[in-house]
Amino acid sequence: MKRLSLVFRNQTEGSSLRINLNDPVDPIDSAALQSDAQLLIDNGLIPAGYVFDEAKVIETNTNVLLDLIQ
Repeated sequence: MKRLSLVFRNQTEGSSLRINLNDPVDPIDSAALQSDAQLLIDNGLIPAGYVFDEAKVIETNTNVLLDLIQ
């Protein structure tokens, strides 16, 4: 499973806000991503004082070791 994780940071308080999106498009256009992140801020979907800091693609794999009740 792939997830796109967007991190916004409050520069005065040092706190962060993370938004995770499942199944991002591939490849990701970094310029469009920055523009879209700024749109979230401009439209008030991200609290005031936060700025876009980073984006990561996170991939996870799950291996079932036991499944006792099927």
